[in-house]
Amino acid sequence: LIGAGVRRRCYELFKKTYPDSYQDILNTYEELNMLSDAPQTIAQHTQTFQKLYRRVGSILDGAAARQGFEAALVMCGNIVNEDSSLGHVHMTPSAGGFFEKRCRASNDAIIGHMKAHVYNTTSLAAVEQAFKAT
Repeated sequence: LIGAGVRRRCYELFKKTYPDSYQDILNTYEELNMLSDAPQTIAQHTQTFQKLYRRVGSILDGAAARQGFEAALVMCGNIVNEDSSLGHVHMTPSAGGFFEKRCRASNDAIIGHMKAHVYNTTSLAAVEQAFKAT
């Protein structure tokens, strides 16, 4: 096992070697690790979704503040029996109220529509794949 002191020295050297990009490298590593095909428990899957939602929201908020880019985001999981609690809406400041004003739907309704669409698309793809296999 590698001790905490060795890890700390390695981390300091890593930061020294990549002073301008070490945080981006670590963030990219974390994102790739989150999105890997490694099996996850439902709790891990939920945690991965929540972390991704927060990260994407942070990126969108930063882009709105720095560049004036606005966004309305709807996210959900695609596993019908496991992902019923995974649904979020995120809007940058100037996009706030977009779904209510333009789609006449609350955030909860938009999440519901997104889930219905995603579950249907996933189901149709599974049926198509099953018929290709036979």
